[in-house]
Amino acid sequence: MTRLASRSLLLACCVLTQLLPSSFAKEPKVKGKDIADLIYGVFPKGTTPSSQLLDTLVQQLHWDNGGAGNLDRLAFHLRFVKAGETQTPEGSVTRYRIFAEGAPENKVYGLGTWEIGKVSDYSVQDVYVNAQGLVMTHRPSPDEEAATQLPAVEVEISPKNISGQPTRYALVSRDGQVTSFGTLVPHPIVSQDGGCRLEARVAAPGSSAVLIVADGFAAQTRLKVVLESQGEVSNVDALTDGNGHAVVAGFPAIQGVAQGTLKASAEGQNCLPSVQLTWGTAPIAAEVKK
Repeated sequence: MTRLASRSLLLACCVLTQLLPSSFAKEPKVKGKDIADLIYGVFPKGTTPSSQLLDTLVQQLHWDNGGAGNLDRLAFHLRFVKAGETQTPEGSVTRYRIFAEGAPENKVYGLGTWEIGKVSDYSVQDVYVNAQGLVMTHRPSPDEEAATQLPAVEVEISPKNISGQPTRYALVSRDGQVTSFGTLVPHPIVSQDGGCRLEARVAAPGSSAVLIVADGFAAQTRLKVVLESQGEVSNVDALTDGNGHAVVAGFPAIQGVAQGTLKASAEGQNCLPSVQLTWGTAPIAAEVKK
């Protein structure tokens, strides 16, 4: 690896490090907690999340929000558009092209990937964006500036097709001045009711931690989220933002139980969406209720 590539990767790692809070509160001892903007609930007979797991969840939360409020640099959101399907011996794999709309063109970027249960991985390949924000393998020529698809030179990604499991991507300029974060869930576990949307997003292997993402609810109001796992119940109050968005974390594992089902419901003014998924040693399965 060249010295320039090594320095670029170091800058990217420093950028990601700043997504993490500098400190955490003590271990949770009540049913609901708010640590570094992370709201979460625990069950009376459930497992207590470690500070390391909470650290990871906070990073996921801020990554999903584009790093807002945490980076002293230009930040943009990544957008993903389906590019096609590829047939493999394991089945069909969906390919996506990436857009970083608004990201400056006069930068050289690196693309990072973060999968559940793994550390983030940054490619040493340099990538670029055109005037439309399309991420490309070379600097765009004048006739490529307005293109929204360039199959021969666009960067395409193929995340794992597992229900409820996200793959996170980051486009970071080699000088560390510009970042773009995005989260792609090819097969979301989601329910919609009365204009409200609720999603269960796997946050740790075996769904030992889950992010419950709420959208479309009343803005700037208390949102009651009810978590249920193997007869245990945890009620968590979250405050929606100006867009009616809120995120709550849950830890569905119950002491002495190898696997089970987590159900999450959110009580809106005129809606009650709920989602559920299995946790533990079994493969992730999804069931959506409206």
